[in-house]
Amino acid sequence: MKNLVVVFLIATIVVSCGSYQKALKSEDNTEKVVMIDTLFAKGKYGKSLALFEQIIPAYRGTDSAAPMAIKYAKALYEDNSYVNSAYQYERFIQSHPQNENAELALFMAAKSHYQMSPIFSKDQNDTNIALTKLQEYINVYPTGEFSIEANVLVGELRDKLDKKAYETAKQYHHFGNFRGGYISAISAFENFILDHPGSDYQDDAQYYLLESQYEYGINSFSDLVPERLTKAKEYYDTFAKRYPSSEYRENADEILAKIEDYNFKNTSK
Repeated sequence: MKNLVVVFLIATIVVSCGSYQKALKSEDNTEKVVMIDTLFAKGKYGKSLALFEQIIPAYRGTDSAAPMAIKYAKALYEDNSYVNSAYQYERFIQSHPQNENAELALFMAAKSHYQMSPIFSKDQNDTNIALTKLQEYINVYPTGEFSIEANVLVGELRDKLDKKAYETAKQYHHFGNFRGGYISAISAFENFILDHPGSDYQDDAQYYLLESQYEYGINSFSDLVPERLTKAKEYYDTFAKRYPSSEYRENADEILAKIEDYNFKNTSK
């Protein structure tokens, strides 16, 4: 029985491959379209691309151009060819702006760019492009069919940019006094706090800004220490006011105690 099943599967594959090759070599575009639909039904999008490349030129300027173009873009997307799918969806919008699939194309062009966004530690140029494209969709279709998903994707990308900026500042902090690490960290954390107001890393950034300023101050030349610790105290006050129940509160309080101890020792001399 098992042998019969194996034989049947092999025969099915051979017939399928034969039909595909026949369609690929055929001069009948209708046969190619039927094969594309068959491949789509089986989820074999990548295999359909060679057929699309043969017939797309033949349908330009016809009533079938738009439906063929949107299917071609989908095949590219499903085959993880995101650079090409973004291009084809954007080209569709330019060529068929009034088509019923214009909204789908605008969203999928943006989603193609979203798929190209790398992990947070790498250059985020593609992430910024994806955000621009998604925001364009949201602006054009604020209550559109894909608006909820578009907003979710925007949130994910913004979180990625938040993490990138925060981790960059944190890396400067880890350098300490080496290569001006604390100075760079202070600037980076200040910019992060201003540029990423809704970030989940605001609490962390505010604390490490305080710690960076304290370490920078206490390790300065003696005549510069008081002024720089005064600035650290200002950062502490802001942190304590904004995040009174922070997980960093105990550490922040310890830094404050060190600042006050330094001030007491120096004013009592």
